[in-house]
Amino acid sequence: MAERDGRRDDSDWIFAGADPGTLPTEQLPGRAEFEKYSSPLIPTGQIPVVPEPEPAREASTADRDTDTDAIEEVADADESAPLASTYARSGTTPNAEDAPQPAALALPSRFAALSWWDAVRDIVALLTLCSAYTVPFTPGDIGGWILAPRIAIGIAVATLLAVHLLRWIPAHPHLGALQRIRPLGMAPAVLVAVGTIVVDAVTSLPVLLAPLPDGPPVGVGVGVALLLVGGMLGAEPRGHEGFVPGESARALTRRLLLGIAVAATVFAAIALVMIIGRALTTGWAGSALVLGDTVVAVLLLGLVIASGLRRERSRYVFSVAAVAALVLGAMADNTLRLQYALPRSMATGYVYLPLLFAAFAVMLSRSFVRSMPLSFRRADWLACAVRALEFSVLMHAGAVVWSLLAALAATGGAGRGGPVLHLVDAVLAALFALMSSFGRHALLERSPDSARSTAVVAAVVMVVVGFLDVIVNSLATGAGAGLVTGGVALVIGIAVALMLTVPAPVRDEHGAPDLARMFEDFRHRDEAAPSLLAGMPDLSADRAAKKSFPRR
Repeated sequence: MAERDGRRDDSDWIFAGADPGTLPTEQLPGRAEFEKYSSPLIPTGQIPVVPEPEPAREASTADRDTDTDAIEEVADADESAPLASTYARSGTTPNAEDAPQPAALALPSRFAALSWWDAVRDIVALLTLCSAYTVPFTPGDIGGWILAPRIAIGIAVATLLAVHLLRWIPAHPHLGALQRIRPLGMAPAVLVAVGTIVVDAVTSLPVLLAPLPDGPPVGVGVGVALLLVGGMLGAEPRGHEGFVPGESARALTRRLLLGIAVAATVFAAIALVMIIGRALTTGWAGSALVLGDTVVAVLLLGLVIASGLRRERSRYVFSVAAVAALVLGAMADNTLRLQYALPRSMATGYVYLPLLFAAFAVMLSRSFVRSMPLSFRRADWLACAVRALEFSVLMHAGAVVWSLLAALAATGGAGRGGPVLHLVDAVLAALFALMSSFGRHALLERSPDSARSTAVVAAVVMVVVGFLDVIVNSLATGAGAGLVTGGVALVIGIAVALMLTVPAPVRDEHGAPDLARMFEDFRHRDEAAPSLLAGMPDLSADRAAKKSFPRR
């Protein structure tokens, strides 16, 4: 450190490396200096007892470092006082805010208008469009229509590249043109995806009750859902293109969600008619399996769409995260072969994945996000953990219904696995629902000291049992990780355990979080904050009183 430059209020004086005999800490203040400092602080008439100053201790060879011959530097006692505690810290540990922060990643000045969220939307749109080209689009033979999604994907990808080149290369880009190019370029992708669903519905209605040994006439693969979500995400103009969502744009997102909810209801009604008809014409075993799939799908769609329509922050955040995980799994369908990503048709089941992904695109759009009260607070880690456990309770309750129906269908020769395996899955699903409910109750009702530990134990039990369930089902039936095979319990258990242990509000560098304050903020997060007007005197009576103008 450099020597002092004569400023007595220098904050770095205790670290100065000046010559011996010149440091302020080597000599106590004299009586005159002490009285001059303390006289304004002492009431009149009281004489303080001032200790005699001790002579300055000369630096001895014992205080010198044998290697560098430098005098030891001792910090002032005031500097060793405990640091002020911040949120979620007990006051006995250092604050991360006081540590030197690394320099934030800064974009070049040309890209100053680019929002990270807009960049994420474009990246997700690009990845889903490219993945839609590699995964199955329809299981049936659709002739020349198979070229339509490939052409639409090419136009959409070219549009994404073109709008960015036209925005960032010119010195003065034409923002109005960019706002028109985006929706026009993405329209073919959306129209092809919607058109495929409509064609499947039209061709399925005549054979709704007939046996289909060769499969559905058209069908809807996972590529349709990915094409739809990519086109819808990429169609909305971005903030760096001069688009500011107004009231009409925000109202449009709500109407789109309501339209998706209506379409889901209509598709569910068609599936219910098909299930009842097939049970009477082709046998009840296959209809029982389709009924179980429909129950789980309707439950999932209802949770996601309801979180968007109710606009509750924690449910919205968790629903978007859950569907984002499904989108990632669907993009890797050629490798994972997940159950929910299998091709479906209205002639054989409930087509829900395109509707779910469309709701995800609407809820992730800039117009919808700007209408949400999104201010992620530190106590929201606990809120998201509670929402994850609530999601687990509902979905595993649906898994119990599916397993019981699958066990019933297995007695009729339908499905994979025997009745005993499905009954075991039903018992494990009920256990997962019970453990999730137990952890949720602990976070909401128990004392802060035991709430977090109890919820973490419940999450660990879900992880261990879910992992074993996945292994048993994969060996017995070859099924992958899913809702009824323990995969969802495994993922939710890991997520809840991480949310309750890893983030800074619930964990710091020395493991001493302020649990009482954290849980108090969490359990009172929905209460209205006290208004400043509450401290004002009530002037209503004085205002209502009639006052006469003073006379001379």
